[in-house]
Amino acid sequence: MGRREEILKMIQNSPGIHVRGLIKETGFENGVLVHYLQQLEKQGKIKSQKRPKYLRYYPMDVSDDEFPIIRNMRKPTKKQVLFEILVEGTPSFQDLTIKINKAPGTISWNLSALIDEGIIEKCKINGKQCYKIKDKALFKKTFQKEFSKLFEKNDEHDEDIFLAL
Repeated sequence: MGRREEILKMIQNSPGIHVRGLIKETGFENGVLVHYLQQLEKQGKIKSQKRPKYLRYYPMDVSDDEFPIIRNMRKPTKKQVLFEILVEGTPSFQDLTIKINKAPGTISWNLSALIDEGIIEKCKINGKQCYKIKDKALFKKTFQKEFSKLFEKNDEHDEDIFLAL
């Protein structure tokens, strides 16, 4: 397998990966890797999304609407928050802090970031503020398509997640 094919396979197996992640996985020098990434993008085999800190790479079968979901599922605490919202449906802030066992400030920051990304939204149930997935159909589609790529082996939430879908 050539270098280009190796990089393409890595992007297909890890959608949303950034250059530093690819350097770590491949051992290629930055300039060499960027050269191959530019070639793959020009050939229409991958696409990229520039973010403030990173340039992330995706296979062509990932739609632009799926970028924020995949990008945030790569981050452990945000992934946990999304799991809990998916499984619980409309958990409150308190429910999330208990289930996730992180500091309230950490949960609050991650919830705000997920709201800003348009993945979740606030809702009121019996006067209590809760959180829910904003576009459940898109989330389910992305989640089901990318599941094996976004989760570690033996993830403790596997069964709960599939039951929630």
